[in-house]
Amino acid sequence: MRLLVILLVLGLRRLDSGWPLWLTRPDRHQRFLATLTPRQHGVLGWWLAVAVPAVLVAVFFVWLHAIWGALLTLLLGSVLMLWLVGVESEFRPVDEILVRGRMNDRDALVARAGEAFDHPEGEPDRAWFTGLCECLLERAAALFAVIFWLTVLGFGAALLFVLNRAWLARHPENCDWARSLDAAMSWIPARLTALALALVGHFGAVTHALAGRLWRLDDGAGLLGAAARAALGEQADHQSGDFQAGVDLLEALQGLLLRALAVWLIFAALWTLLAV
Repeated sequence: MRLLVILLVLGLRRLDSGWPLWLTRPDRHQRFLATLTPRQHGVLGWWLAVAVPAVLVAVFFVWLHAIWGALLTLLLGSVLMLWLVGVESEFRPVDEILVRGRMNDRDALVARAGEAFDHPEGEPDRAWFTGLCECLLERAAALFAVIFWLTVLGFGAALLFVLNRAWLARHPENCDWARSLDAAMSWIPARLTALALALVGHFGAVTHALAGRLWRLDDGAGLLGAAARAALGEQADHQSGDFQAGVDLLEALQGLLLRALAVWLIFAALWTLLAV
């Protein structure tokens, strides 16, 4: 059933529909935390806003599946997943950015990148596109992590991952416990994502680039950046500042991540078969 939820959500996120505001707001997770704990910022607030909802959701879906069957689990689980990962696919705005790039409409490209990825305005040279690619890779890595925890431990674990990261964004100070939890929950998904990038890219180059980094506990973003650059090969190493070179790099990364997403779905399907 979790695999069906993932497939349904990924399909819905490619649609351009009139979604309700509580699913589309980029700050929906922070607003949820603020509603639960408007004044608590410490450990007690974290437990009330992050841990307790995750436990309740986990228990609820176990009870729901046992009593009412799979249909309600599919429906309510899909709504929860859309709230967790957002209703807009990471790749749909990239398609629009690439169209503007092929038309050489630089102003519209920069504006769409800022709207979709909060990427700062500037001259769209190679460095600017490299930063945009990092934003896309970060979004995709978060999606893959949610897919992993949903597949392995269920809706409660996926909610815990997302709310804990939202808590870190809302309270960056004095949150060592939340930061450690985020690093721990990101560790396995980051390594599996690096494996997926190796499988769909240059396997030997990726394994060489990641030598000595796989067992670090706090190197998820750097690990994925190195894996993506190695998987892209010469396209990532090209030093030209040309605008179209940056567009080509973004398009290559999008194709790489889409192929990695297919590998992630295979991982999820295999786990589902083994768990039956």
